[in-house]
Amino acid sequence: MHPLDAFMAALASRRLFCDGWGDEETFAGAPLSGRLAATVLPLEVRWGAEQAAGRRRFRDGAFDSPWVALPSEVRLGSVRWMTSERGRGRDACVVLAASRDEGFRLRSWLFAPLVEEGVDLFLLENPYYGTRRALGQKGPHIRTVSEQLQMNIASIEEARALVAHARREGYERVAVAGYSMGGYMAALTAATIPEPVGVAALAAGASPAPVFTKGVHSRSIDFRRLAGSPDETEARTRLATILDAASARLLPPPVKPSAAVILACARDAFVPLAEARALHAHWPGSELRIVDAGHISAVITSGAALRGAIRDAVHRAGT
Repeated sequence: MHPLDAFMAALASRRLFCDGWGDEETFAGAPLSGRLAATVLPLEVRWGAEQAAGRRRFRDGAFDSPWVALPSEVRLGSVRWMTSERGRGRDACVVLAASRDEGFRLRSWLFAPLVEEGVDLFLLENPYYGTRRALGQKGPHIRTVSEQLQMNIASIEEARALVAHARREGYERVAVAGYSMGGYMAALTAATIPEPVGVAALAAGASPAPVFTKGVHSRSIDFRRLAGSPDETEARTRLATILDAASARLLPPPVKPSAAVILACARDAFVPLAEARALHAHWPGSELRIVDAGHISAVITSGAALRGAIRDAVHRAGT
């Protein structure tokens, strides 16, 4: 375990799901694949004026989320498009947010160098984060388990729609990527798009269940409060069952698994290395890369490797 992982987990201790399970109907019904729209339609983005940011340019856009179950203030989506000052690139990547990653600053700092290589970026603001917080929500801490599931399903639908939007805009090769939770969502997005797409699943694995119930991230949840009793075992088991229903192992591999790059951290205390290996095994033909870092430290020390995974996923999407 990298010590920075343990330190960051302690800062977020018992802040997730403070209002309990939420809407129980969210847990019932069709599995993930049955909830998503049968046809992926591009988003109708209302773009603002283009702005300069050093050697890059960007535009912020708003859209109505295709996932209509979101509260109205959360359904109003936000996306940032980034390109080089030299002009639009030939390729594009939709980059999803990690847990508690509000706004675009972190992902811009980490991934914007790719636009100098001709890979334009579409950075999605997650539902329930930043400008899309629900009424009464304090900070980026998701209040209920049902809101977490709504966030995840909506993120997949919006990412699928942004991939379709990029294709309609004429980009030659398109990929979807993300770090941590964003990596999980990118993996599920790629697995539910009916045509070839590149995918870079960074610091992610096959299922989110172990992350929330076994790793240091589980310290963010007061399981005794969630269980309503001192015995937290039942709550852990139920949460694991709910989250495992969204495992990538329940979905077919992407149409083009050779365009998938899975990057894992050898000293990751949030996402078990075994989960990244499981995703790699479920996607025959994908590539698994391992960096010597923790979940948090990799963002600081392994930026080149993270960008390299996205670059290669984009390039392989068209070969």
